[in-house]
Amino acid sequence: MSHNVSLELIDINTVSSIQNSLSHLTGFSLSVYGEKGNLILPPVSEDKFLSALKASQKGRDEYNDFLKRSIEKVAHRRDVSVIKGPAAQYYFFIPVCMNNVTFVITGGGVFFSTKEFEDFYIKDGESYGFPLPQLKSWSQEIFVSDYVAIHEASRYLQFLFNLFLKCGYENNLNEKKYRLTKTILSLISNIELDKKADEVYELLIDVLLFLFSADSVSIMVKDNELFRSQRAGGRLKEHLQTMRLKSTGVITEVLEKQRPLHSEDMMEILKLGLSDEVTSIYLFPIVLKNRVIGLLGIFNSPIAQEDADVIFDLCRIIGFVFRLLDLQSIYDRRLKNIHVLDLATTRLNPVKEPEMLYDAIVDLSVHLIGAERGSLMLIEDGSSYLTIKAAKGINKLLLKEIRIKLGEGIAGRVFKEGVPLIMDDIERNGKVLLKRRPNYKTSSFMSIPLKAGEKTIGVFNISDKVTGEIFSEEDMAILQSFLSYASIALERSMYYSLAGHLRELSITDALTGLFNRRYFEERFFEELQRSERHNLSFSLAMMDIDDFKLFNDTEGHLAGDEVLKNIANIAKDSLRVIDVIARFGGEEFAVIMPQTEKKEAFLVAERIRKSIKEQLPTTWKVFPKDTITITIGVAVFPSDGKDRVELIRNTDRALYKGKMEGKDKTVVWGW
Repeated sequence: MSHNVSLELIDINTVSSIQNSLSHLTGFSLSVYGEKGNLILPPVSEDKFLSALKASQKGRDEYNDFLKRSIEKVAHRRDVSVIKGPAAQYYFFIPVCMNNVTFVITGGGVFFSTKEFEDFYIKDGESYGFPLPQLKSWSQEIFVSDYVAIHEASRYLQFLFNLFLKCGYENNLNEKKYRLTKTILSLISNIELDKKADEVYELLIDVLLFLFSADSVSIMVKDNELFRSQRAGGRLKEHLQTMRLKSTGVITEVLEKQRPLHSEDMMEILKLGLSDEVTSIYLFPIVLKNRVIGLLGIFNSPIAQEDADVIFDLCRIIGFVFRLLDLQSIYDRRLKNIHVLDLATTRLNPVKEPEMLYDAIVDLSVHLIGAERGSLMLIEDGSSYLTIKAAKGINKLLLKEIRIKLGEGIAGRVFKEGVPLIMDDIERNGKVLLKRRPNYKTSSFMSIPLKAGEKTIGVFNISDKVTGEIFSEEDMAILQSFLSYASIALERSMYYSLAGHLRELSITDALTGLFNRRYFEERFFEELQRSERHNLSFSLAMMDIDDFKLFNDTEGHLAGDEVLKNIANIAKDSLRVIDVIARFGGEEFAVIMPQTEKKEAFLVAERIRKSIKEQLPTTWKVFPKDTITITIGVAVFPSDGKDRVELIRNTDRALYKGKMEGKDKTVVWGW
């Protein structure tokens, strides 16, 4: 069984970042190859003389052959080497190993003396396409050093690559652990207190199959002297489901030590009672109050040690969950219905978002009554139809387009009459001509109107009691009481949604739909604070429509408004997800580009400018120009301004410069 960390934890983006950083730091053009000579990352910029050398067929063939031989040699030796290559240039080769993966860093293109270069050039230069008269100019381009300096620099590069790669690897490892732990805790936290042990087992198996890519999994509970499979999943599910393991060998050790153990010993595996289809087993104890109540078995699956640690923690949490379920079972039996109801209603108070509230109402309702299925139907303002907002035990996709007309069907009648309905057997009820659907377990159901004051706002339907019994009048009373609180929460949620809409209106420009200047100032201040605190850069762009006053004068302000809206939409579609665009005033727009330097900001600005020029509809009749264009000024924090005033001033200066230079262009301050 392999306990090596997954290769995926070595992120090629991390390697690229290290390569770029060290290339800029040392001045060498660094390339990254695999141990077989395959190019992984090309250099950021290549040595001029090497590029010219490779322009000839001879130089290219010699260099590629030299590179392949040298990389294989260095990867085998696992040590830094400085090797003379074509054209008498010296190159260093640095092996970097992490998690049984070897990279080879190459760089150099160095001559040990000017004379050595000139001797090569005079003797062989023309065969590589180097005319003799260019000797002097090439002599000024080459890089001259000595063996000791190059070898020492290579050692430092090897140390730094290894250090940075290790840090990146550990960061990815910690990030993976964080994602796994967060996902698992999220799943565990959603376990409802009325779940049965089998449902928790199913959840645990799903986690192992999907998050840890386990081949086959089984949850086993003790049955006399054997451990019997309670739930199984994966490739060997059918075989594992009938499994009975003897309490011997590795199982005895797990029970005594209450620690996970694994085995690939076929004799040990066969002795437990498993078939020869199983080649490895990893056993984890599930402990409740210092007693092993079950075993988690993972079969035919290589598990890294850090993953095994997470799974062991998960098993301990599952043991704790079982303890909670036991306590909850005792608690539920002793509480009266009114206490359960009070508990449930308090869980609605903090929920303000409508979608979350709909789900919460359905979940709590079916939990209170002990049912498997429920649906919440509400009427939209001005509509004569009920639509399903949330459901449990029913596929939401199937219900998405269902609409019930008021007065029709059971829910439509209950809404219109405002009177709850309870039925023990729908097929024997002569008043309602509706056959029970075959996928429903029982014929008993309830339909209750939701009321806000005297106004009916929806209907709640519930069916299939877990016990198979019919719904009682007591069930009806409990659910009605609960839904009266739910109606208040729904009405509150509507006000909350309205408040959110008003908030949106307060930060957006009514004409263009973009953020307004007030919101821009808030975000601009936040980005200044964030970038200064974390030592980051960000770019600010100001866009102004060229000759917009002339357009308004010739075409009218209504046409001008359409142009503003069209430009806003085109600009918004041309931006990245992280960028923030706002209407700054009149025909001027501002864009905040987080963590963006000048080159990238220029590219984004140019994309906006060209898109507007090409995509804006030309519907005007009098305006003398064929296209409407914009001019953009860009400045970057902190190089072009360390505070709000200075950065905006330099952005405006760049914009003004663009206007003076003929408009329809992007100007970056300081370029």
